[in-house]
Amino acid sequence: MKIRSILSLGWSSGAGVFSWIAAASLLLAVPAGSMATPASTRTSQEAASVKAAPPFARVYLAVRGCMSCSHCRTSIRQMVRSNAGGGEARLGDDQIEVRYATPRTVPLREVIRSLAENRLHDLSLVDVLFEARGTIGLAKDGTATFALAETGQSFPLVIEPSLSPTPSGTQVRLTAVVDGWRKKGALSLSAREIRPGG
Repeated sequence: MKIRSILSLGWSSGAGVFSWIAAASLLLAVPAGSMATPASTRTSQEAASVKAAPPFARVYLAVRGCMSCSHCRTSIRQMVRSNAGGGEARLGDDQIEVRYATPRTVPLREVIRSLAENRLHDLSLVDVLFEARGTIGLAKDGTATFALAETGQSFPLVIEPSLSPTPSGTQVRLTAVVDGWRKKGALSLSAREIRPGG
């Protein structure tokens, strides 16, 4: 019942007063339990939170060219999956994301090559980002490496001076540009974001 309807009941008689009080009581008296989040809702929220947790690693491949027709999307998905080593491929408008839900060795070179050397007439790889959970190791000579958690796989790492220094061995979540994929040498990473915890 709305406040305006309650006030329209009037004060002309004792019955009217009691009616108004009863109506107001119904409006204002909110059961204590109704403000609490039901257990089922809490469970759903917790499940959603776990589901939204980032995967162990992700590779983002920025591309230029046809990503709209079903033939190209199917071909791209097949190329990536065949070289992803168990990663899950997701296609966007101008990028492909390869997700690794649990710790494993990431065949980064093979994933990149699957697109860099593709035979589609109108598709080219532009850039590659790599995001993963692991630790940063700092040598005495100032060089750094990034080691993926639980796998031992590592990459040379360049850390921009603008990023906050990270103690060696600290668990982090790194987002980095992948360098060297246009050549045949080893891949390296250039850090763009370093978050604690991973």
